[in-house]
Amino acid sequence: MLGVWFVSVVVIIIASGVYSKFQSSDYDEVAVPYLKRIIPQISQWDPAATRALMVSEVSAAIPEEQFNQGIALFSKLGKLQSISEPEFEKVYRDQGTIIGKQTIVEYNTEAKYANGDATINVKLLDKDGQFAIYRINFSSKTLME
Repeated sequence: MLGVWFVSVVVIIIASGVYSKFQSSDYDEVAVPYLKRIIPQISQWDPAATRALMVSEVSAAIPEEQFNQGIALFSKLGKLQSISEPEFEKVYRDQGTIIGKQTIVEYNTEAKYANGDATINVKLLDKDGQFAIYRINFSSKTLME
């Protein structure tokens, strides 16, 4: 009985890994180059340039002063030095958003900046294979100081 349970757990773990890899293959070919292009743009810390990369409805929902404060906080990281290969995390299909049901694709990447390292989590809105930033977050000890 214990052997059957163990085999079942192993099969479930392997199946979830294969399914996750299958999901990521749908997006990696387009999303990874997109992320490699926009992260350096965002890391210039220009609020207008960053807003231009965002889903317009999401951008419009963030007050200008609050958005500028967020960019000013992230700018403490300094100049971007390098980023790792973005890694697929999850796809949210038919996700309820402020613009209706959409597909959101989530990636994480590690980045080195002049003043410290950061983990960048990006959620992209998939509009027929074209992406726009739905949400972006920088996690870093540098930002806590």
